[in-house]
Amino acid sequence: MTAPGNINLLPKSGFEASFWGKFLKWGLSTGRYLVILTELVVIAAFLSRFKLDQDYADLGDKINGKKAVLTAMAETEKRFRLAQERLEAAGKIIGGQLEAANEIEEVTAKVPVGVVLTDLAVSNKVISVTGSADKTDEIGVFLSRLAGGGGWKSVRVTSLSADGQTGIKYSINISL
Repeated sequence: MTAPGNINLLPKSGFEASFWGKFLKWGLSTGRYLVILTELVVIAAFLSRFKLDQDYADLGDKINGKKAVLTAMAETEKRFRLAQERLEAAGKIIGGQLEAANEIEEVTAKVPVGVVLTDLAVSNKVISVTGSADKTDEIGVFLSRLAGGGGWKSVRVTSLSADGQTGIKYSINISL
């Protein structure tokens, strides 16, 4: 027996049994859930568009702010780089002067008593020494000391002259 509220006295029509009738029944029952689900997806996409637009605007503002900072710091960076280049150049000059000072100190340490240095010049590869001495033996001692140490490539006498009043004048080139 059937329940009292479920009595269907209408006969089934041929349309309900056909393909289109079954499709219409399915569309009215199950299809509405698909439509609701699709609408929910469209609403979610619509709402996410507002968030994405806000994120895009915020990102643009951050980029513009960073551009402004970089533009403001450009002159400072330029001055900083110029100062770095100057410091490097000064360091090279000071390093060269320290090497020259070491060479001068090494040459003057080898000067024996009786030998006078009148001029000492240091260039990239040559040390030029001029001076005078009382005796030739003193110049010989000086030359042997120079040739014996210092790590120089060569020690060469470029001029040697005797004068009755000032003694013996000499000029020596030391190749580094």
